[in-house]
Amino acid sequence: MILIKLGGSVLTDKEKSYSFKTRIAKRLLKEIDESSVDEFIIIHGGGSFGHPGAKKYALNEKESKNSIEGLSKVQLDMRRMNNRLLELMQEQKMWGVSIPGGLATSFEDGNLQKINQDLFKSYLSLGAIPVGFGDVTIDTERGITICSGDDLILGLSSLSEKAVFVTDVDGIYKGGELVRLFERDMLPLKEGDFSRTEKTVDVTGGMNKKAEKIFDISEECETHIVNGEKVGRLRKILDDERVISTQVK
Repeated sequence: MILIKLGGSVLTDKEKSYSFKTRIAKRLLKEIDESSVDEFIIIHGGGSFGHPGAKKYALNEKESKNSIEGLSKVQLDMRRMNNRLLELMQEQKMWGVSIPGGLATSFEDGNLQKINQDLFKSYLSLGAIPVGFGDVTIDTERGITICSGDDLILGLSSLSEKAVFVTDVDGIYKGGELVRLFERDMLPLKEGDFSRTEKTVDVTGGMNKKAEKIFDISEECETHIVNGEKVGRLRKILDDERVISTQVK
């Protein structure tokens, strides 16, 4: 089974609220469908649907603002984004089923404690495609917190042979150069390492926090980061072909 994370940066324009990149999303789904992979789970991030509200209401902080209002609004925004992706999947006769991250996980003080793997496995056994997504969820310490798409990938990684993170860059950079094999001792990443200036803030954590989580995932399964804006790269990496990307090890 393969885990495919469609990042918010490749599905949306993070500079514009609710900007869904329909053309790119359709192509990525087609590449998945045309690959040789038989069994997979799709997870998507929040991008310009989830991140603005999560930041506004500080939902990933220990002291969130107007948390119940934020909980309701951001959950609705994420379900709108999820529906957009599911509609495109149905157009291609890819039968996806929605699994909100907030209903499949439990958190304590911002950290994933448990995920309902059986829920995902049950849908897979029926021949459906589970489509999970980042969400607002219950936290036993904070009341509520953010369950990111990366959290879902981490929680499901023990079921998988490969995890592919699809983003809007070629992979991870150090000193402005693409790293083909990224290892933990290369952390921390610094501002000058990136290939371009990052203007958006990821409320699920900075790049170093995300990188640490991806390293944890790579301990369970083969893990890659690939540019979804480049035609054909996702299909190639799913088919184990050589492609410009970063393997995290």
